[in-house]
Amino acid sequence: MRQEPGASKAERGTDKSQLAVRARARKVQVRLTVATDPAAPSEILKAMRADPSRSVRRALAARTDASGSLLRELARDSDLKTRQLLAENPACPPDVLITLVEDGHWSVRWSLPEHPAANIEVCHAICRSTDEDLRRLLAERGGLDDETNTKLVSDPSPNVRAGLAAHTDAPDVLAILIADADPKVRTGATQNPLTTTDQHRLLARDRSAAVRAAAVMSEQLPYEDLQRLARDRSVNVRWWLATWPTTPESIVRVLAEDSHPDVVAQAKARLRKST
Repeated sequence: MRQEPGASKAERGTDKSQLAVRARARKVQVRLTVATDPAAPSEILKAMRADPSRSVRRALAARTDASGSLLRELARDSDLKTRQLLAENPACPPDVLITLVEDGHWSVRWSLPEHPAANIEVCHAICRSTDEDLRRLLAERGGLDDETNTKLVSDPSPNVRAGLAAHTDAPDVLAILIADADPKVRTGATQNPLTTTDQHRLLARDRSAAVRAAAVMSEQLPYEDLQRLARDRSVNVRWWLATWPTTPESIVRVLAEDSHPDVVAQAKARLRKST
């Protein structure tokens, strides 16, 4: 095997004593070979946790065979890339992920909901986070336990609840969110594939024009509901009905005679495209 120029015999060794020497070598590249060596014992790797080189610490954070104690130390590393690699490491244990929930950088925090080790405790820690976007990302994950769903249903942010409404795979949770006081949440429910036809019809009669327009865009409404929406009191709802590509031509023709010029223009443009 070709050896690194200038490396001593001890630096080139692979047994435990020689690895310990190499882990303290002056050359970063030599220490880096230890940090990435599959044969390096955990005690040597742990001793390298405060290595002055970010490259070495990053290599340690990415190791899927690293000990939990080493990864816990790296969770508070000053180098952002080290913490990012740690958060992406599939072997990162749940207690370390919980520490990273409060990380100072969004890129570390936002990778946590999809982590394979994000168990119930991690999910609950995310629910307690002050980071609204992090909680929303969790709400959009699906496959959540009942207690986490309960916490998210009561989240103070309508953006989080809307994310849950659009992605939850729990019909009982969806039913609660369809009745949410915030129209943004009810709009989210129109995007959920579990929303039934009856629920879509209910949303198409919602008091909020934004929700009714979203119901149009769901493409799940029966013809008679679309007929009714062609005479909706909201110009915005009628405009979206004229715009949406799945609106039947017979309804588009009704909208071509609408009282509002913007709706008429959009409907006529659709009809020209179909001829």
